[in-house]
Amino acid sequence: MKSFATAALAWILLIQSSPAFAAQTAKVLFVRGSVTKLLPGHKAASPVQKGENLPEDTSVLTADKSVVRLKFSDNSTINLGPKSMVVISKMPKQEANMINLLTGAIKAEVNKKQTKDNRNKMIVNTRSAVMGVRGTKFQAIFNPVNRNTSLVTVEGRVAMVNKGELANEALAPESELKKLDEVLKTDPNVVEVEAGKFAGVSIPEEAPSHPVKIAPAQYEAMAKSMGSSNKAADVMSTEDAQAEVEKLKNAPRPGGMVDFQTGIYVPPPKEAALDQKTATFSAESIGKVEKTTGDYIPPKGVSLDAKKGFVVNDKEVAKVASADITSIQEEVRKQTVVNKVQAKALAQSEEKTKFLAKGNALEVELVPFSEELLLEAGNDSSDFYSKSAYDYLLVWSKKWGQRFSSKLKVGGVSYEFEDESEFLDDSNDEEGIFVAAVTYSINDKFDFEADLTSRPFFFVIPPENTGERGEVLSARLNYISLGGSYLLLNKGKWNARLSGHAMLFGEDKIRTRGEDENLESFGLRGAFRAGYAYSPKLGLQGDFFAQRISHDVTSANDAEFIRTSLGAGISLFWNL
Repeated sequence: MKSFATAALAWILLIQSSPAFAAQTAKVLFVRGSVTKLLPGHKAASPVQKGENLPEDTSVLTADKSVVRLKFSDNSTINLGPKSMVVISKMPKQEANMINLLTGAIKAEVNKKQTKDNRNKMIVNTRSAVMGVRGTKFQAIFNPVNRNTSLVTVEGRVAMVNKGELANEALAPESELKKLDEVLKTDPNVVEVEAGKFAGVSIPEEAPSHPVKIAPAQYEAMAKSMGSSNKAADVMSTEDAQAEVEKLKNAPRPGGMVDFQTGIYVPPPKEAALDQKTATFSAESIGKVEKTTGDYIPPKGVSLDAKKGFVVNDKEVAKVASADITSIQEEVRKQTVVNKVQAKALAQSEEKTKFLAKGNALEVELVPFSEELLLEAGNDSSDFYSKSAYDYLLVWSKKWGQRFSSKLKVGGVSYEFEDESEFLDDSNDEEGIFVAAVTYSINDKFDFEADLTSRPFFFVIPPENTGERGEVLSARLNYISLGGSYLLLNKGKWNARLSGHAMLFGEDKIRTRGEDENLESFGLRGAFRAGYAYSPKLGLQGDFFAQRISHDVTSANDAEFIRTSLGAGISLFWNL
């Protein structure tokens, strides 16, 4: 009997020590730098050692410039990047491994061998999203500051869904894996992220963004770093690039770069060229890629912040940074908003910063123009042409935030008309020009513009009788100009805009032949402006415009002045 009990006990111990019944662990394959672990039930962290086995519920933390590689029993591996933290939550024998990514980035390679029920082999869980992996290579990023979860697939495909109500629910440890797996199977908002594509969850209450292709250069660098032989030309090939892009609708523009520190997707600018072979837009102007890791490198003078989006260093900003980076700032900032509370706080913060100076510029402007003044009075009409006319202006510009800017212009106007010797000249009394203008950027392309202008307009009154002299006189008129401009080009050192404005005058007085006459005016102006930046501080702009103003002299038998002006100005600006 004693021998039987001894044999039974030995058999039990043998069974429990066999691989089928042994507790699953993750083996440490590689360690670089400072990597620590907190074992379940322990209060103090200890260094991670190469070759040791980590049990379930072990927390692993990497310091700056530190990396660790772990291998699971199914031969799947994860690389935990610098300044990252994971909890190896679950490693059941017959179910998916579960990793809680608390901060930072992981690169993972999951065994491609298919299971009978095609189930998930790994679940990556963050505060805002859940990812289900079957057999693939991918990189996942979670930033706890903005709660962005970002995913880039290198091989195969990964399922992704927002956590929804589960984000705020305390799940019991024994049921957490099952619930998360169920969400991946049943939620209608699950997206499948294929090789070469990015998807992200910026706000936990929303569905993941539509998967889009990343920059081919970043994809190939990532693939190489993970031992994949995939090439962007093969993974991203397309028969109809334009049709593929049009199907994306409101999705981010494809061809952008993913910042692995913030989890932010930086899309190409709207003016970027479309590659017909890969259906991606050129991303050269928004930064570079570190060739060995695929990390995103912003342009010189620009950094990417998890809360603020792009932060520009005015002293070191590259020429491209003030153009393309600024144009995509609004799309980037959408990914920094965590919830409605933070969105409200962000809006209030931006409201305050509208009245804090963000940038100043001085501009010297010279605007030569020619002008035809047609006088129609009854059945008579007379034409007068300026032989010398130009505005000279000093302009001060200021930015009040991301959308608002203003300008103050002061200067004068010089006017001469043909046959001036036949006229009494009363045109030198009111030469000053004063303009106060504001601009509101509706989006990357359209600006709303309004200004209040006070300036002299010159009129020519022909003589009533032969032998008498006519009059050259000036009248100061005030008007509001309302309109907008459209960005045609913003690439490198060049930019160009088209603009159109309506000029709304009040009722004015004009004194002719010693009598006051009522004057009602209305005008239209169209312009094309092109600029070239020699440096972030200095630039040159050219302005071509056409303008037409009608002045009705209501108390002089329906007399009307029609003023047509054509001009080409030039200005030199200096950013302070």
